[in-house]
Amino acid sequence: MPNLLKTGQFAGVSANDTFALAALRQAPIIYHLPVIQWPANLQPTTAPLGKYAPGTKITSAVDADADVLMVLYTDQETMALLDVMTGNPDWSAKTKSDWCEYAHNFSKFKSSIQNPKANDTLKDGAFGLLSAMKIAGKNVVLYKTELHPKQDGVGLPFVGVMQQLISELKPKYVITTGTAGGIGGRIECGDVTICAGSRFHVDKTYPKFKDIDTLSQDDTEIKNDVTFDPQHVQYAATHLTKLSLPGLDQCYQRLQSNPGYSFVPKNTLPSPIYLTGVNPVPGPEPMDIVSADYMTTDDNNNSEKLQTLGIMNDTDDAFLFYAICKMASGKRPKCISVRNASEPQMIHSPFPATTTPTEIVNILKNMAGTIYGIYQYCTTLNSAFACWGVIAGLS
Repeated sequence: MPNLLKTGQFAGVSANDTFALAALRQAPIIYHLPVIQWPANLQPTTAPLGKYAPGTKITSAVDADADVLMVLYTDQETMALLDVMTGNPDWSAKTKSDWCEYAHNFSKFKSSIQNPKANDTLKDGAFGLLSAMKIAGKNVVLYKTELHPKQDGVGLPFVGVMQQLISELKPKYVITTGTAGGIGGRIECGDVTICAGSRFHVDKTYPKFKDIDTLSQDDTEIKNDVTFDPQHVQYAATHLTKLSLPGLDQCYQRLQSNPGYSFVPKNTLPSPIYLTGVNPVPGPEPMDIVSADYMTTDDNNNSEKLQTLGIMNDTDDAFLFYAICKMASGKRPKCISVRNASEPQMIHSPFPATTTPTEIVNILKNMAGTIYGIYQYCTTLNSAFACWGVIAGLS
């Protein structure tokens, strides 16, 4: 059994992973937003999850109306989204106890979970936590997953559980959202990309999902066509992302107390929200999210060969796109990736010829993890604004 981190947001990741270790040495900047002035009739509001009482452990098929299913991953990402949507970023045990545990068929999937004691939710026999809200008249179900493709082993319980949850809720749209790393030189901390396509960049092989390896080797794009009115996303980019600037300034000040990060600029303008087909990121990188099963980092030397694959890199979204594309055609919702750059492309002077590829990657991951550890919360405020804009524009 490999030496793995046992708890926290990197539970299941190698205990020697330089990105994770660098991130864990930092404390994220938490900036509480001022009161948000939403357009008339478009303010997010909390709502019950079907007929379930708060804190219910759901052990059968979940029964609730869902126009949109929004998938969240880390505690910091969940806090930032709650700050935007509810004005309260609290993610304490009390808040979690008001969400419903999703535990349907836990015994069926348990054997495929590499670390079933990674957090309290898994220990309690549940895959994640569910809550609900309304945005622009649409029923939105929030799902904070405690399963993660990069951390749970080659059985990939994340894929089957997401297919099960989606088949029960029957949403028209699934939004997967949170932090990511920028690919290429145009993306800065806090920028947001909205993509309808994804690519795998995997290192492991998956006996139950052999085509994942083929999709990764062939750089195959998993894509769906999604259309919505972009005016609310544009409103968020013009009027809302500027609210994160004080927090991003605090992140910048903290980061610059460390040597070697002068390539990360201070945020002085509202962060852009790049949308496929409307205002894609200028440059050669395609508007796709690139998902690995390990921590990846882009740099100015393209050391991990990410730049022909997409514009942001993460460890989740292609697995969710894949799960959906394997569902029956009449039951597939549209899938949208909304990701914020918690770190930009790494810039490093040329490495000596004697530097091994592994040493290069670890140097870059140490740099990226440090930035992520500081910026993860404040940059996610902007993808939460973008999620609001997407949902408000859906038909």
